[in-house]
Amino acid sequence: MSSDVTHYELLGVEPDAAKDDIRAAYQEKLANVRAARTKEEETKRPSEDVLRTARDEEARLRSAWQILSDPVQRTRYDETVGVNGSTPDAADVDTEDEDDTDAEPAAPASRVREGRPGPPPLAIAEGLEIPAIGRRVTAAVIDSITMVAIWAAIVYPVTIGAGLTKGLPALMTEVGTMEFVFLVYLILPVYFRGQTVGKRYTYTMVVDRTTGMLPSMGQVIRRYIIPAAALALLLTYGALLAVIFATSFLLNRDQVSLADRFAKTAVVIARYKPVRPI
Repeated sequence: MSSDVTHYELLGVEPDAAKDDIRAAYQEKLANVRAARTKEEETKRPSEDVLRTARDEEARLRSAWQILSDPVQRTRYDETVGVNGSTPDAADVDTEDEDDTDAEPAAPASRVREGRPGPPPLAIAEGLEIPAIGRRVTAAVIDSITMVAIWAAIVYPVTIGAGLTKGLPALMTEVGTMEFVFLVYLILPVYFRGQTVGKRYTYTMVVDRTTGMLPSMGQVIRRYIIPAAALALLLTYGALLAVIFATSFLLNRDQVSLADRFAKTAVVIARYKPVRPI
């Protein structure tokens, strides 16, 4: 597709189209592209060129919606491409679709507060959407509680039942169980699906930052190796380090945790089903 095609032309809407009309056009075109990709995937010999084209088209559509659904980004885009259509006033952003992240097919990558644009979007694969901080915090809380519950359900019956309440055997049981929980709850689900229970509940997922596809096993291991090693070697202090490492996205304007920087991954909104590179 020509780079001269505007987001409006890509979605088939007028430059002064209302947000609801843009959303409807985006949903329709995205559904058509995904249907075509699914049909190709189900053939005996799917064409990689066709699949790549479909993935690229999805990315362009997501990028177009991401920009046109955000009043500030839309205004700036209109100025860039010389579009004179009317768009919502940036000053109204605070009261418009405050909960868009959960309700719309695609959420703006940035929010506007006090009449000023928020942090710039993360430099990741085109069209991927960064979730709101609330989603990520909710996912982290769910995963933390679930992991502790699984750990306790295994450790306490074993240590109490076998009388391993103190000393090296008890320590080995506690640490070994935590590493096991890391493997079966974090590493394997993220490798195969890009999601833990918390991320499935909040409709977020972990993907390769540059491709938007499922992360490799190496990336997943790098993402979790530091907190896993900290828990095994530092115990109580390791637990604190693991929490800091996992929630470090709260300290960064681009919402990328230290784990994601180390693994070259990103947590994005689960608007599509990621695939593994061929």
